[in-house]
Amino acid sequence: MRTIITGAAALALLSACANATPTASAPAASTAPTSPAAAIATEMATAAATPTKAATKAATKTATKTATKAATRAATSDLSQLERLGIDVGEGVLIDVADDGEDRYLQVGRNGVDFTGTSRTDSTMMALKAAPVSAKNRVLIKPPFFNEDLGKGSCVADTKGAALALETCQAGRAAQIWTVVPGGDSGQFELKGAYGIVTVDNGRITTGGSGRTGLQTIPFSS
Repeated sequence: MRTIITGAAALALLSACANATPTASAPAASTAPTSPAAAIATEMATAAATPTKAATKAATKTATKTATKAATRAATSDLSQLERLGIDVGEGVLIDVADDGEDRYLQVGRNGVDFTGTSRTDSTMMALKAAPVSAKNRVLIKPPFFNEDLGKGSCVADTKGAALALETCQAGRAAQIWTVVPGGDSGQFELKGAYGIVTVDNGRITTGGSGRTGLQTIPFSS
C-alpha cells in the first residue's frame, strides 16, 4: 500500500506543478522604432543646417566682392583745396596757358587734344570732375560737349607723345586721372598726368622740357 500512496502523491505533485502559473518578469522598456521617412528627414535637416565648405567660401567671396565694389563706388577725390584757391571744378571752363599773353585753350581736335583753341567753342569747353579715387586733387578732364550722350562718356588721357588723347572713360585707368598741382594761391596750377607735367610751347604740348607749365581755368560762361 505504501508504494501506491507514494505514486499517487507524486502524480498529484506533478499535476500541481503543471497547473501553476509561472510569474513572468516585466519586459524592459524599449524605444519605439524610427520610421525610414523620419530618419531621412532628420538627416536632411542636419545637412541643411550645416554649411558646406564650398558654400561658406562662396558666401565669403561674394560678401568681399560686394564690399570692395561699394568702397570703389564711394571713393571720390577731395577737391576742396582747389576750390578755395579759385580753381573752377565741376563746371564748364576754358583751360588756358597762364601769363603768356595769348588765348591758348585746351581743345579737342582731329589730331588729339592740345592747346590750339583761341575762342569759346564746343571743342574748347572742358570740365574738371573729381576722380573716383581717395587721393586729393585728382580730376578727370571731361569735355561737356563730348559727354552729352548716355554711356561712359569721354575723358582726356595723357600719352607718351605730345598731344593728349580723348578716350572713352574707363574706371581706374591711370592715364585719365590728372593731379592738379596748385601754384601758390594765385589760382594757377600744373597738370600732372601719368607721363609727367604738361608743358606747352607756342600752343603745343611738348615733351622736350622747354615751355610753360602754369595753367588757369576761366569760366566758360563768363
